[in-house]
Order: sequence, then C-alpha cells, then structure tokens
Amino acid sequence: MGITSLDVVHRVTMAPPRGRKSVSSAVELSAGGPAANAAVTCAALLGSATLVTAIGDGPLTTVVREDLAAHHVRVIDLADTSTHSPNSNSKSTGYAGWQLPVASVVVEPDGIRTVVAPGATNSTLALTPAARAAVSAADAILLDGHHPVAAAEALSLAHPKAITILDAGSVKPLVQPWIPQLSVVAASADYAAALDLTPDQAVDDLIAQGTRAALVTTGPGPVRWRTAYGSSGVVQPPQVRAVDTLGAGDAFHGALLAALVQSPSLSSDFGYAVERAVRVASLRVAHVSARSWLTHLPGETGWTEASEAT
Repeated sequence: MGITSLDVVHRVTMAPPRGRKSVSSAVELSAGGPAANAAVTCAALLGSATLVTAIGDGPLTTVVREDLAAHHVRVIDLADTSTHSPNSNSKSTGYAGWQLPVASVVVEPDGIRTVVAPGATNSTLALTPAARAAVSAADAILLDGHHPVAAAEALSLAHPKAITILDAGSVKPLVQPWIPQLSVVAASADYAAALDLTPDQAVDDLIAQGTRAALVTTGPGPVRWRTAYGSSGVVQPPQVRAVDTLGAGDAFHGALLAALVQSPSLSSDFGYAVERAVRVASLRVAHVSARSWLTHLPGETGWTEASEAT
C-alpha cells in the first residue's frame, strides 16, 4: 500500500554533465514507486498481490495500469472517483484532481540510479470500500509511508494476526508514530543516518519503540536484524556485479512480504525471511531493466505456493 508513479528511465554511458544536453543509450517506461515495485515482486513470488494506491485518469496512466496488470497485480485505485460514496466530500478525501506522479530516473553504467520524483506524503486520500475490505482480509500488509491518511486507517483495520511491514527507506515524521503498531520495520542506512544512529543502534531503537522485528539494510553491505523475542542476526548479501540498482530496495521489501506470508512466525522465521529477501534483491541488481530480472526468479527462490498479500 502506497505510491505508484510512471517511471521514465534513461540509461546512459556516462554521468550527464550539469547544464548540458545528453543522449541516453536506452529508455524505459514502467510503473514505479516503492509500493508498486514491491507489489510486482510479491506477485512474481506468490502468483498475485493487491496494490492499494492512487493512479487516477489521463494518458500517462495507461502504461502504469497495463504494466501492473501484466505482472498479476490487482489495483485498488484510491483516486478513482467512481469508487467513493456519492455523499463523500472530494475536498476532504483528496481524490479530486489527483495526478499520477512522474519519476525521472538516470541509470549510469555502474548501475547507480538517480531519481527525481514527487512524493505522496502530503496526500489526504482516504480508503475506498474496496480498499477497506482488502486490508481487513489481508494476511500481510506492506506500507511505504505515502498516502498516510489511508495508510493509518489501514493499520487500524488490519487483522490482529496480520503481518504489518513498514518500508522505512527514509524518516517520514507522520509515519514515526506508527512504529509501535507495526510487526516489522525494514529501514535503510539512510533512515539510520537521518536519526544520527548506526545501523545497529537503529535496529535497537526500533525494537525499543515497540515493533516486533526490525532490520536495517546497507546497500551491498550486511543486513542487520533483530526481533523482540530475543533473536538477532546479520545477513551478508551474495556478491554480484551490480548493473541496475533501480528498485532494489523495493524488490527486497516485496520479497520480505512474500516470505512472511508463507512463514509468518516472527519469533522463529524472521531471519530466514530476511535471507530470502536479500537473495531476491541481489538478483534484481544483477540484471538491467525494471522487469526483465523477474524471469530469473523461478528456481532461484523456490517460492511456488499461492497466497494473497496487500
């Protein structure tokens, strides 16, 4: 559950010089954003996933909708006015006039990506009836911190046994109060640095705030994890040649969601779920393109059971 964008990805042979025109070697259009990319990964592993997001209308949305549908992602569009009650106030729910965010991405030869994109942390979109039904029935819910009004409502509706995961790629002030309600907080090194904490300190801090399991990723470096049940560990990612890091963290989160749907015990299975997510993220960065890497998943992960996640 979270943001969806249209990603315009340019691949270049050298870093573009500032203030000059550059020619890209390839261009790609696809659905993007942390939640959308995670949903695609999750669906590739489990067979399907539901994405609660905002897409809206207009010519740019066709690419996004077709990409998500082709990858078995069911979309519940919070910006679809036809799904809201006729008595609802469009000004208060925030769906009137929603424009699909467009992300501009440059991927350099070493695989490093640079992204410029609008966020949705100020969105006031509310859940639709279909979205409320989906989050209430879900075995696991991944939140990326965008569309916070709808996300907060989703947390309140989640089944008590559902696994709730936060993609904490950065510190979002509106999201921080959610930590005690969450099953898992998956943070990044940038998240830890913004709080002036080391990765180990950030993991300890998240557990102290009340989440049941926490981890911090460090790019190609080790992933540190800990649970409130006393278990902890460090997972070293496989060493691969990175050729495209776009969406690597999103792939990690989608794979973590899928793993926890299948093995939901945080007290005994969390370390194994982290290992599986690390393998998937390493596979992502080893292949060029937002979607072609998915063809390498069969046999790499061994995930064949079909489950439902949001």
